[in-house]
Amino acid sequence: MPDDPDPVELRRQAVQAALDAERSARERNRLGQFATPYRLAAEIAEFVRGVAGADLGAVRFADPAIGTGSFYSAARHVFGPDRLAAAVGVEVDPAFADAARAVWTGTNLRVETADFTRLLAGRARPPAPNLVLAHPPYVRHHHLGRDDKERLRALVEGLTGVSLNGLAGLYAYFLLAATAWMEDGGYAAWLIPSEFMDV
Repeated sequence: MPDDPDPVELRRQAVQAALDAERSARERNRLGQFATPYRLAAEIAEFVRGVAGADLGAVRFADPAIGTGSFYSAARHVFGPDRLAAAVGVEVDPAFADAARAVWTGTNLRVETADFTRLLAGRARPPAPNLVLAHPPYVRHHHLGRDDKERLRALVEGLTGVSLNGLAGLYAYFLLAATAWMEDGGYAAWLIPSEFMDV
């Protein structure tokens, strides 16, 4: 991995910093918005490439909580833009979705402004990816309303047969729903808190 990211990645980092500065730490905590540093995203992508080897073939990338596109940037660097046959990012926050579209103009990244869990439940879901690299929103269960918890539990149970404990955070629903969405034999790497093993 090069010490200096490419100019588009440097621009993405500046946009990310500006967006983060517009929100208080409390608001970002409530929304689960924690940006993934590029170097960490690139290390994760490198690890997945090493595990997948040649089995992955043409990459159909997805990030269900894309933010400004740290993992997309890492995938472009690690796998090469020519190997990325398709790319989709989903982002619930319109400001971040618009920023990702602006930063990645001219690439094959399609950004959907939507709640990933609602998009996945609908008929217009994007095609199944074979690579998911993501840092899902870390929204703790007490920030989720009762109706949302029931909707998410029903979605995940319908997709996977797994019934999650009511103390599970939003990231747990993302992980299971996106895994069910993926193509069989695909690869995924998730940046999540270790507390999932307790919940």
